[in-house]
Amino acid sequence: MPRDTGGVRRALNEFSETLPEVRVRIKNPRLRVTVEQWLTRAGVPVVAPATRGEGRHAGAVVVCEASYLTRGAARGRSGSCVAVVPEAESDEARRALAAGAAAIVFAENLAALPATVVAVAGGQLVIPSALRTAITKPVLTTREKQILALVVMGFSNREIADQLFIAESTVKSHLFSAFRRLGVRSRKEATALILDSEDGLGRGILAITQ
Repeated sequence: MPRDTGGVRRALNEFSETLPEVRVRIKNPRLRVTVEQWLTRAGVPVVAPATRGEGRHAGAVVVCEASYLTRGAARGRSGSCVAVVPEAESDEARRALAAGAAAIVFAENLAALPATVVAVAGGQLVIPSALRTAITKPVLTTREKQILALVVMGFSNREIADQLFIAESTVKSHLFSAFRRLGVRSRKEATALILDSEDGLGRGILAITQ
């Protein structure tokens, strides 16, 4: 259960005269209830989920699991999403950031959630200090850059292996490593992340320097 949040609520009221409305999009029942408790006890209004009338709360901040973002459910609204992830799942956090999350809160530290929601409503990007490297461009090896460049060009694993004169199993191994660095799970996600003109990493990440 959440601890006394009276101090948090007073601080939030001083920080923001109008607290943002929040929609909670979390499937895990226990986590959802705990998230809602932290928010309501801090005085942050939680909008009841509804199948209709979503547009009436278009300005609401969404508190969600990373999967809500990565499956495309937040298309066009990810900039107002706070992803709650387990502290040990740094890859999940990176995927959420790659999908456009405005903030990450560890499930083990939900005390930070109310203030994070207010910050996101104010246009801020908020992440735990332990994840500060997650917002920088990942460092890829030369071979990973070569393989990802060919993936972006549409080559299959077999074709990449033939192009680079390596085994197909080696291609798969490098792709697995590169996907983890990028915080993605598939060729499609990797390509989209690299080519996205607004929020992507850009083709420059594939540049091979000597």
